[in-house]
Amino acid sequence: MRTTALAILCIMMGSLAFSQQENQLLENLMQSQPDVFGEILKKHKKYEVQIIYTQIDRDAENKPSFTSHYFNVSPEHYFYPASTVKLPVALLALEKLNKLQVEGLDKYSTMLTDSAYHGQIAVHQDPTSQSGQPNIAHYIKQILLVSDNEAYNRLYEFVGQAEINRALKEKGFAQTDIIHRLSVHASEKENRYTNPVRFVENGKEVYRQPLVYNDQALANRKKVKKGKGFMKDGELVKKPMDFTHKNKMPLAEMQAILKAVLFPESVPAHQRFDLAPEDYRFLYQYMSQLPGESSYPSYDPETYHDAYAKPLLYGNSKEPLPKHIRIFNKLGNAYGYSIDNAYVVDFKNKVEFMLSAVIHTNENQVFNDDRYEYEEIALPFMKNLGQLIYDYELKRTRTHHPDLNKFKVEYDKIVKVSEEFHENLYQNYAHYHQKSLNFQRIKRKDIEPLIEDLKDDPAFEVSTLGHSVEGRPVNLIKVGTGPVKVMLWSQMHGDEPTATRALFEIFNFLRTKDFMQKEKEEILSKTTLYIIPMLNPDGAERFQRRNALSFDLNRDALRLQAPEAVILKKARDTYNPQFGFNLHDQSKHYNVYRTGKTASISFLAPAYNYEKEVNEVRGNAMKVIVSMNEVIQQYMPGHVGKYNDSFEPRAFGDNIQKWGTSTILIESGGKIGDPEKRELVKMNFVGILQALKTIADQSYQKYNLDQYYSIPDNDRKFFDILIRNASTSLNGHNFRTDLGLFGEASSSIADKGDLSTYYGYQELDATGYTLQVGKLYPEILDSIDKISREQALQWLKEGYTTLRLHQLSPTEQAHSFPLQLVNADFTLDTVKMEVGDKAALLLLKDQQIHFTILKGKIHHWTKEINKAHETE
Repeated sequence: MRTTALAILCIMMGSLAFSQQENQLLENLMQSQPDVFGEILKKHKKYEVQIIYTQIDRDAENKPSFTSHYFNVSPEHYFYPASTVKLPVALLALEKLNKLQVEGLDKYSTMLTDSAYHGQIAVHQDPTSQSGQPNIAHYIKQILLVSDNEAYNRLYEFVGQAEINRALKEKGFAQTDIIHRLSVHASEKENRYTNPVRFVENGKEVYRQPLVYNDQALANRKKVKKGKGFMKDGELVKKPMDFTHKNKMPLAEMQAILKAVLFPESVPAHQRFDLAPEDYRFLYQYMSQLPGESSYPSYDPETYHDAYAKPLLYGNSKEPLPKHIRIFNKLGNAYGYSIDNAYVVDFKNKVEFMLSAVIHTNENQVFNDDRYEYEEIALPFMKNLGQLIYDYELKRTRTHHPDLNKFKVEYDKIVKVSEEFHENLYQNYAHYHQKSLNFQRIKRKDIEPLIEDLKDDPAFEVSTLGHSVEGRPVNLIKVGTGPVKVMLWSQMHGDEPTATRALFEIFNFLRTKDFMQKEKEEILSKTTLYIIPMLNPDGAERFQRRNALSFDLNRDALRLQAPEAVILKKARDTYNPQFGFNLHDQSKHYNVYRTGKTASISFLAPAYNYEKEVNEVRGNAMKVIVSMNEVIQQYMPGHVGKYNDSFEPRAFGDNIQKWGTSTILIESGGKIGDPEKRELVKMNFVGILQALKTIADQSYQKYNLDQYYSIPDNDRKFFDILIRNASTSLNGHNFRTDLGLFGEASSSIADKGDLSTYYGYQELDATGYTLQVGKLYPEILDSIDKISREQALQWLKEGYTTLRLHQLSPTEQAHSFPLQLVNADFTLDTVKMEVGDKAALLLLKDQQIHFTILKGKIHHWTKEINKAHETE
């Protein structure tokens, strides 16, 4: 016993010594530049300096690990957090929207703030937004771009004082208190009252929130008084200023919140914010965007220069900032306190780190007199500290360079960020994005207005090649005047529209006047493009693979029975293109061979005979594919595969290759977190334009066939849901099993047993949990109209997962209850869980339901809040 205790004590002392040694790093670095930091180090207590520097290292799978170094950091060292509190409130506003689950309500919905209590302000218009109406997205933009106080106040009112603090405490940020608005003279009681709010979409009210009063006791905090005096109503009050009832956010919790936004997969589940993938992209854009890159709001560059909200590394510099370095941050300045909470990324040099710092500059120790040494001391300190850590990071050894593509986002204004064509396309994609096609189930009517618009542009020639079985037109768009003919056709299968969406964005790119004119002119002067955006409009109407005859057009290249097949063959023969792009979607269940990565994009130069020979025609297609793979790997590393090249004598791609056109097959698969394939549309946009440029300048010739064959093959190893290591019982015996499920709106059991070599879009390690089939509610119901969510949750707690209805309507099929709805004749075997069964499953531990698998999703049961919510 004594030996064990002594060993533990030694370990603890060793850990403490190591921690203290590690924490000398910041001080040692600052001591290496005494001319810059000597005065700060000598008087760090006077300046109330606190610093957290977090190094980030990646493993071979790009998974980050974090090592933090501290200087003078303690939650007992109170500082006023100023505008840094705006970031968690913005996050909670997005989270609240997601949890409300109100149809038609999102961050772009018009938000009307009313007034119902003394001192409250009503806001019904915002001339700085694109629509002229206020909305949560616009408020968050203003907060992140220039730290707008009124925008923060509106979000504080929407979320509510009680909910802000309850949610932050629940996430583990126990010492953070956000209890008042900013830059308004409101009493403690007035800050407890938050305004009524209404949301309107298309002129219709979709959500109303009444006046809310927080009757909960605020945190019992130690008295905090600072300084020697403060100004009040123009008079000096000669006593310390009381900060006891002001906002509070310790530096460690501030950085932890930033980490939860940037690296949600690296923090405990309870610390994450309930944000959608699009919310994260939105936040990453505006956390790193500069004021001058904003269209709405538009900011005067003289006042809002690049470094206006980026003090770490840049201070108060008026010079343009380098575009390869981006800072994702939230700063704050008030009462002499200067704070920045930042994640710094250098895309060119593959550098990333987190840095959070505070300094207080109030020489006369009088508050509210506007005599703070921000310009003289605080901003130079921030600039020098950022530069010190950045220089250190440039030299620091890393085993693996980070893949930072997650943080490459598009900004509001078209900006040249690189000499590389593809990188400028990627970074400025938002300007060419076709928002009207921002979903997968597009039909002929969705593209008709876009085609009509092209008819008015003299650079484009629109013609009708023929009509589908049901009489819908099949259009060809011609653009360019060059000698090299390139034909692109999409949506041969009606339920494969990803590339169709990208083609209209390519049209937008070619029509836009910007700094990439040289590249556009090169493409259009050296190639002529013949584009069929939707070959199978009848299939698109039904969102099905086959045409109205139920023919697979890609198996009709020989007989040419379907009119759409005749159209494609005639177009190929008429224009005789040197290159052809055969644009498809593949199953999202493909992975890149022997990896857990989805095959998000797959390429193929189709074979033209059973022997899979390679002639010059097919070889050129392979080389173009290599050029595209080289680019897409930079944005989705490891997510590119090679499609099966078995010869199919009836397929168009194989035959068009045989007929002399170098044919490139592009298959868009799936990507975790991208159900509408928006990122894959973007990859098609970037990849196809890069290929066209490669064809125009003939640079594809520099590649070789070995590079093509080195692209890994596709495999098919992904389930929609994969449950690992669950315990199940049959006839009194317990078995360990994995369970793979297919389906999104509802799931069916696809396989069970040992699935250790498979992967899932949603995965759960169920070690220690018992898997059961949920019960069928005994009564057959007429409808669910009068069933509250609370009642549904109560049934779920009792083990019922499935309700039968006499007549199941489409509206009821799309309901938001955490229960499965089925027709009255539905039966359920609650024992065997056979392959092919519809899945409504429970995972229990100690007879308590912890997880459910319902309606294509894993739900985590949380007793504390008595409701289910989706897991990451």
